[in-house]
Amino acid sequence: MDKDKNKSQEEGKVIAHFGTFDFTGKGPGTFCGGVIKLWANPQEDLLDSAMSFLKAADRCLNGCKVEEGIEMLTVPGAVCASFSCELFLKYILLIESGQEARGHSLTDLFGKCSESIQSAIVGRKADILEIFERNNRQFIEARYHHEKDIFSFRQQELLQAAELLSNYIKEKYKKETPNK
Repeated sequence: MDKDKNKSQEEGKVIAHFGTFDFTGKGPGTFCGGVIKLWANPQEDLLDSAMSFLKAADRCLNGCKVEEGIEMLTVPGAVCASFSCELFLKYILLIESGQEARGHSLTDLFGKCSESIQSAIVGRKADILEIFERNNRQFIEARYHHEKDIFSFRQQELLQAAELLSNYIKEKYKKETPNK
């Protein structure tokens, strides 16, 4: 059994994936969700999480119809966009070095990337380092913006940076990147 389990883990195949369940049968708002993973694949997990937070950011920032009385989701959108950038950078570092990166600093994570990767990303957006510098602690600070008197959100540039990283990864790591 262990041999089969290891083989499945090495191949990165999902043995079983359980998504959202409606245990009560009462529809939206009563769902219990979660994922049970029966494989260990940090690369796939990182990429899946980065893509999920990118989708969440896009839905918060671009997918909501602006209507009177309906709140705009700027804060969650900014947090998700920033976290997506962080996870994409951690994915690149994991692929390139085999090491899992820690921390939330976008400039630190970008700085840990090889010069060739940094150059390739800068070649796609010349001011990407400045974007990371301006938003370096956005993931941490946006979650606690209510504790500050003034706080600026640069959610659209973070969303664009996350999309840029996503596209870079899809092109650079075609073999390693599952179709998501």
